[in-house]
Parts: sequence; structure tokens; C-alpha cells
Amino acid sequence: MTLIKTTAAVLAMLPFTAFAQTAEDDIVVTASGFAQPRSETGQAIDIVDRDRLEQLQSPTISDALQTLAGVSIATRGGLGGQSSAFIRGGSSAQTLVLIDGVRINDLSSPNGAFDFGALMTGNIGRVEVLRGPNAIIWGSQAIGGVVNVQSIAPVTGFEGRFGAEYGAYDTKRLNANIAGSSGVLEGSVGGSFVNSDGISALAGGTERDGYDNLTGNARLKVNLSDSFNLDFRSYYNRATVAYDTAFGVGANGLPVSHNRQFIGYVGAQFDLLDGRLQNRIAYTRTDIKRVGTDPIVFSFNNFNVRGAIDRAEYHAAFDLNDALTFVAGAEYERSFASTAFEGAAPDIARNTLGSGFGQVIVRPASGLTLTAGMRHDAYDDYGGQTSFGGNAAFTPNDGRTMFRATYGEGFRAPTLTEGQPPYGNPDLKPETARNFDLGVEHQFLGNKAQIFATYFNRRSDDLIAFSSVTGQSENIDKVTAKGFEAGVSLTPLDTVYIEASYTLVDAINRTAGANFGKRQTLRPQHSASLTADWQTPFGLSVGSSLLLIGDSFDDAANNVRLKSYALFGLRASMPLTDTLEVYSRIDNLLDADYTVVAGYNSFGRHATMGIRAKF
Repeated sequence: MTLIKTTAAVLAMLPFTAFAQTAEDDIVVTASGFAQPRSETGQAIDIVDRDRLEQLQSPTISDALQTLAGVSIATRGGLGGQSSAFIRGGSSAQTLVLIDGVRINDLSSPNGAFDFGALMTGNIGRVEVLRGPNAIIWGSQAIGGVVNVQSIAPVTGFEGRFGAEYGAYDTKRLNANIAGSSGVLEGSVGGSFVNSDGISALAGGTERDGYDNLTGNARLKVNLSDSFNLDFRSYYNRATVAYDTAFGVGANGLPVSHNRQFIGYVGAQFDLLDGRLQNRIAYTRTDIKRVGTDPIVFSFNNFNVRGAIDRAEYHAAFDLNDALTFVAGAEYERSFASTAFEGAAPDIARNTLGSGFGQVIVRPASGLTLTAGMRHDAYDDYGGQTSFGGNAAFTPNDGRTMFRATYGEGFRAPTLTEGQPPYGNPDLKPETARNFDLGVEHQFLGNKAQIFATYFNRRSDDLIAFSSVTGQSENIDKVTAKGFEAGVSLTPLDTVYIEASYTLVDAINRTAGANFGKRQTLRPQHSASLTADWQTPFGLSVGSSLLLIGDSFDDAANNVRLKSYALFGLRASMPLTDTLEVYSRIDNLLDADYTVVAGYNSFGRHATMGIRAKF
């Protein structure tokens, strides 16, 4: 904890004249659903691109997310174990996750949270993280934030990528991707494979819980004209996870979960009125299935569950002139969930949803952008929900300094499991949240130094939790989450890059009762990240990472304290030719003994080496 507070103090003393994620004005899509300059939104957005993923040598997306301000990760056990993302103290169910623009939160799970455990970095080209609510564009679950994961995009000409690595616990990884364009066609296709003997998921076990992961991705764009194209996207993941659970025989149990994820996107984009009116129409499909087996009979580990979403949407953005843009959309969704335990007949639940939203973006003066909008969602099982939001972005000096302010409302609709019989409560209301944040960013020293600071404050009402009194889900919780995010990036030399972030989160239970004033589970109050990379004169690149996680609690009463810990790692890479590179890393170099989730195991010191090619 002392180390974390020291890091926070150093960041707080840095000149408050600074930050933008990069010197360029990045293009983002999570703010409005359409590509727009990051300088035109008041929302806090981070970008992790392919080059950064390779520099960090992050094996999973959750590893990369932990380097960002405002994001904390909790993984149960080793590789492939259930992994939850908490943004600004929100629950994992309040993080909306998209893959190539398609919702992939798991309808078959009780609270609809996305499990990051299966999301590897092999063929991921970019991750965009919006911190804070954005229900206007994305609807339900966009309370803590939105994570948009994008596979490697098509490129002009031709590009091929290949990677292979081997590491501790007999962990093997392979990935390959080709992308290119020819005539009216642009495409990208790839696949990855991961296999590991793993570690015992529960602490104290002697048997290893292994993991297999096979992923495929494909994107195709057909440019029929300069103003009209067809867009096809797909992502498939199949994983087998051995795990331990308290619902079996403990740390040496043998339950296995066979998981499958699929998303598909078929769309068309066309521009009218000399390009001032952008239109996108699409049909998307999300299909998730999990089958669990366990030698122990009459265990909840024997299950067959499935969730699916069919969605049709139309989005439009109209530039009336340089100062005024209208964004609007309409969506229709059908969802389905099937749950069965121990071979029993499945319980089936269905829902339909109709949504409409509108947003106006105004640029009344140079450097100033104002955005406001509203959305209405109508569910057939519990009714409607209306959300409002707005933000402002202002730069007085062509982007070197950015002031941002946001007010946003968010909500989370009850999942099919929470809201429909036999396990659900049809009288549930949606969780709702109101958030505001204020931030400043600045670049100085010729854009070689950048710094940011953001204050956020969110109140969530009617949170859904299981009631032991009624035996079903109820709207019983209220939570406040407020805090501070700060970060700095430095390029003192063209060959040196340093990045640091610090987050303070007070996520507090405000529900009347015994747990009033207690901190939310698995959400550390303090966290920090520091990475440094140097390219030597003879081509070798070396880097290090330091992750500092403060105390947290693993129970609502705050009786089970998880101690703070520090993880330090080293990495290196060396080009052999213009297209071929070898690399290696050592994670948890100091062999720290730490606990992320009470009772679950974590990795000790372990090493990996690999080779990758780009041509």
C-alpha cells in the first residue's frame, strides 16, 4: 500500500499542464457509434492498438486492460479462468463488451457479465475503452464503461502476421492472420490456438486445471462504389476450461466447461447528400453456449446453457453543416436463454426490445464541441427506460490542452435469468445510474510529454441482487462510486517510452442495513501501473511493467480482506530480419505470493519465449 500511495503522490506532483493519449487526434467509435475525432467528445476514451499489444507482450486482453486507468481485473485461477472487468468501481455486469461492434455479453450467465477469460490477443488489432456511462448509443449495461474489441482490420495491399510462443505450465500459443485488398474487396482472416496444462484453480490443489482455446476471425468489405459498401464480420471462439469449485469436491475436483462464442455481422453502409448523410444498416447475431460436466452427480457443475441475441439496427449521422451534426438510430432485438442442470428439461426465457435514440453534436466555436442526446428502450417483459446524457470538449490551443466534462445516465435491464420464472422476479426494475466527470489533458515539450487527470462521481440505484429472504433477485442495492484517475506518458528520447497511471476508486454500498458504508467486493481502492520501454542502438528492445494493486475485500461485509500486492515483469524482443522477431518475457519476476479472488490460485514466476513475423 505504501508503494501505491507513493506512486500516486508522484503523479499528483506532475505539472498539471498536460495529456492526450497520442500526439495525433485519434479516431474513436464508442462515443457516437460513428467514427469521430477523439477531440470532439467529452468522454474519457483509451485506445490500445496492435503495436502496443505486441510491445507489452500481453497474452490476454485483460492483461492489457490492467495497464489503463480506471480498470481493474479479477481472475479466478489460471489461464482461461473466469475473468471480470470492473470499470470505475462498477460491477462486471455494468461493463458492456463488443467484438467488432457486436454485443457479446453472456445472456446465459445470471447477471449477463462478459467473461474475459477466453479473450486472447492473438489476432486483435485494437481495443477501445470508454470509461463511464454511454447508454444513449449502446443501451443496457453501458454503466461503468464500454469495451470495444476489434479484430485485425483489412489493409491496403497485403499483410501477413504469424506468431508462436512457448512458456511455463507447458503453455503453447499460435496465431496467424492475413489481410489485404484487391479491387472492390477488402478482407482479413485469421485464427489462434492456445493450450496450457495450467495451475490448480483453487489454492491448495495438486491437480492442474488445463485450458484449450481455438479462435477464428474474419472480416470482408465489398466497396460497390465510393459511397456504398457491404460489410461482413464474424468471430468464433471454442474453449475447454478445467476448473475447481466449492460446488464440487474442492481444489482437486474435475469439472470441465466447454464454451462456445459466436458473433456475426451483416451490414451495409451508404452515404447520401454528397457524403453529409452517413447511413448504416445491419443485422447481428450473438450465440453463446456452455456445457459443463463433472463426475460428481447432482452438482450444479453439470449444466447446459445457451444465450442468443438477434439484432437489427439502423444508425445515421447527418452533418447539417460544419457546426452541427445529428446522430440517430433505431434498433430491434430478440433475446433467448436456455438453462438446464443435471440433464433436466431446460428452462426457456425470451424477450424482445425496441429502441430509439437521438444525439446532437454542436460546434459553436473553434475548439468547442457540445453533445447531448436521449434514448428510449422498450422491453416487452418490464416496460420502458429513458436515458439522457451530454458532454463537452474544449481545446483553446489546437488540441494541446483538452478540457472534458460529461453527464451520463446508464441502466442495466434485468437479465432473462434475473427477471423471468422459474428463478427470476418479473417485478424487477432496471438498475439505473447517474454519472458526471471532469477531466483535463495536456501535451507539452513538443508532444513528448502528456498528462491527464479526471474526477468521476456515479450513483447507482435499484441494483439487482439475490435476496435470501425471498429466494429470488430483488432491487435492493444502492452504490456510490467516485474517484480520481491520473496518468502520464513520456517520450524523453525517440527510443524511450514511459507510461504510468493511477486510480483511486471509492465504490461504497449505500443500502440501508448491516453492510451500509462497506466497500464493494473485488474493487481495490488504489491501483497503479507503470511501463517503460527502450530500444537499444543495436536493435534489442527491452521493457518492464509494474502493476500495483491495493487492498480489496471479497465479501459484502468486508470481513475477507485481500492484501495489496505488486507484480513486476521484464520483456525483450530482437529483430532477426526485417520481417522476423524473437521475444521473451518473465512475469511476476519477484515471485510475489498474492491473491486476486479469495481461495483461488495465482501464477508465480513464469517465463515465455516466442517468435513473430510480419510481412
